Amino acid sequence: MKSILPLAALALIAAAEAPWDWGDAKDEYSSDFAQSKALCRQLRRREPPAADRPDPATAASLKGCDSEALYYGIGMPADPVKARQCAFLEADSDPDGVLSGRTMLMTIYANGRGARRDLDVAIHLACGLEGAPFESNGRVTHLAEMKTQARGQDFDYCDDITSGLAMGYCASHQARIAGAKRDAELARLTRGWRPAEAEAFARLRQAQEAFASAHGDGEVDMSGTARGAMAVNAEEEARDSFLALLRDLAAGHAPRYDAGGYRAADARLNAAYRKRMQATVPVDSPGAVTREGIRDAQRAWLRYRDAFLAFAAVKYPSVSRDSLAAWLTDQRIAMLAAEE
Repeated sequence: MKSILPLAALALIAAAEAPWDWGDAKDEYSSDFAQSKALCRQLRRREPPAADRPDPATAASLKGCDSEALYYGIGMPADPVKARQCAFLEADSDPDGVLSGRTMLMTIYANGRGARRDLDVAIHLACGLEGAPFESNGRVTHLAEMKTQARGQDFDYCDDITSGLAMGYCASHQARIAGAKRDAELARLTRGWRPAEAEAFARLRQAQEAFASAHGDGEVDMSGTARGAMAVNAEEEARDSFLALLRDLAAGHAPRYDAGGYRAADARLNAAYRKRMQATVPVDSPGAVTREGIRDAQRAWLRYRDAFLAFAAVKYPSVSRDSLAAWLTDQRIAMLAAEE
């Protein structure tokens, strides 16, 4: 039976079903960039080789896989071939995934790690990634320029970002990589600890993660487009500071404060906290810092401090409680001052 829909309606349906492509973008913000768009249209059908897709047995073995982790070796040995196979599965199940699926396939074909290098395929894949116009143009242009240059630094999705949204994605990506490295170092530091030490440390890590999250959520101005990246970076700084403290303790480099030094530090903390609260005025802006956010972060920090002192009493009993408390307090003062 023939369709009774007019040809114009059929054309609209076909356009709605077609995947987004930078070569077809016509909104006011992307009216320029004719060269990169023309390249996208030229390479519209330059799909990855069918033979590069995983066979049914391999696909079954990769159920629930993570191509980003497999490619970059996040918490596991890097395996670019499995990353490529996994990325095909992700692209099928979640075409709009960020730093997975199509994005990772673009990266794999651009760098020739996990598949034969094919920059035309990489460009075609880049053309299908929605983003800010300057990002789309920059990414396609970057890949095209790689065809005329000597082999250099690997291509990465985050090389060409311009939007606050993409900054958040890339900050999270870097945090995943850094987090896996921190976890590996913590595993080395804690290897061979007694059960009581390990239990106290597990409670400390839980309290530290709660504080890092409260700090990122409540003490960082997230009213701008780069709010995601800012929050992630603030949390990462708190986690890095925590690891640095543990390194110093393990190396016997704890500072020396007496009870008077701790009382003075505590007084400075109270003053810094009051100043920060007084400087924070209510504003009608989503994501802005509020007194409630600062208060919740401070309460989370107090729980973190107490968990740290309890852990140190078990693992490093020779370190003065007042000395460690003053050390932690000085770090919190610096954090409050930095976010003013």
